[in-house]
Amino acid sequence: MNHQLKTNISENFQNTELGMVRIKRNLQLSDLSTGELEAFLKNVLISTPLEKIETKGKNHYFTNHYHNAVLTVNSGSLTIITAKKIDAKK
Repeated sequence: MNHQLKTNISENFQNTELGMVRIKRNLQLSDLSTGELEAFLKNVLISTPLEKIETKGKNHYFTNHYHNAVLTVNSGSLTIITAKKIDAKK
């Protein structure tokens, strides 16, 4: 992962309406509008340090401890396919 690719992902990621609902639920952000959620996700992606982004197969995993979130982004479609909170026990 390099800075240019990270910036490209943060500016061009996408998701379906149902996907956004699932992300809201998984990250416990039900009070955010779709626009606010998109801004939050962009912030998570852009603020994740390069050393906390792992590429495995066709997915990029953005682990952002400040936002307590792990986002999985498909490298081909730039779709956020999963989002989860970081387990505080780890």
